[in-house]
Amino acid sequence: MSGDLEQVTALQPFTDSGGLLDQPDRLRENLERDGYLFLPGLLPPDAVTSVYNAFANILVKAGVASGEDGKQQLKPVCRPFREGDADYFSVHDELYKVESFHALAHHSDLLKVMEIIQGPGCFPHPLSIIRMVFPEHTPATTPPHQDFPNNQGSTKLTAAWIPLMDCPAELGPLRVLQGSHRLGVLPLQYHLGPGNRAAKLPESASTLEWHCSDFAVGDVLLFGAMTVHAACHNLKPSCLRLSVDFRYQPEGEPLTPICLAPHFERLGWEDVYRDWSNDHLKYYWREKDYTTVEWDDSLHALSSEDAAEGLRMALEYAAHRGEVTIDLSKKRTS
Repeated sequence: MSGDLEQVTALQPFTDSGGLLDQPDRLRENLERDGYLFLPGLLPPDAVTSVYNAFANILVKAGVASGEDGKQQLKPVCRPFREGDADYFSVHDELYKVESFHALAHHSDLLKVMEIIQGPGCFPHPLSIIRMVFPEHTPATTPPHQDFPNNQGSTKLTAAWIPLMDCPAELGPLRVLQGSHRLGVLPLQYHLGPGNRAAKLPESASTLEWHCSDFAVGDVLLFGAMTVHAACHNLKPSCLRLSVDFRYQPEGEPLTPICLAPHFERLGWEDVYRDWSNDHLKYYWREKDYTTVEWDDSLHALSSEDAAEGLRMALEYAAHRGEVTIDLSKKRTS
């Protein structure tokens, strides 16, 4: 079973844990068993829609998408881009400044669940993630991976994945490999999708099932740092999928410096905060208890063979987009 991202055709539905919010022991049991918790309707739709509307306004003004007011469907009007492209950063930097996006990580309904899982005092990393997924842009679909190699620090990290719109299977929601959190830290290979890394799944993973369900606005998926997860392809024509994810950890656990910085570290926090209307979430983590540990390059490294294959993939992608010209007819003779 490889770490590539062919569309999975035999997805099993998520186990619905939404009715267990008043049964902490059973909620923790489901997370330990499956490696995830699917919580339909955890968040008020208005809290999520406010982020969507702010993002949509920016994307429309930037010429990335078009959309009608009141309709949660953005139609891309530019060619697809992936994380790391100049077009991506030109709009991502503006999205990242949106106050309601960062505030969503602190919503009381999310924090209540996280405290059940991680204990009182747990907190979200200031590093928060925005995903923009173009339709039928399959080479850049988020591949199977674990969060731990990308964040490091605490293995007790728990992610919350939140679509900003109704997200049926055809729009490319997240899927989870049930029970994969018991596989240990997996080796990596290059991928064109977010993070540029995919997990190499062992043969033992072939007995595990991929789980996924349709999402409605307000639904939340939680999973641990060791749980293998991936996106389904966005196969819905003319519809841009928007989602966000936040990562939480218990107080007293280690984290790496990257988790305290804005994603991609292109902006400083003062750049992010400049136009905020409220100060109470600014630099909130400075009041939390944690230890800072160094980033371990070995956890994110590729073999020489995988690095070479990654270079080939990146060049092929750039050539397809007309960004570089490659003459494959010329071969080295020495």
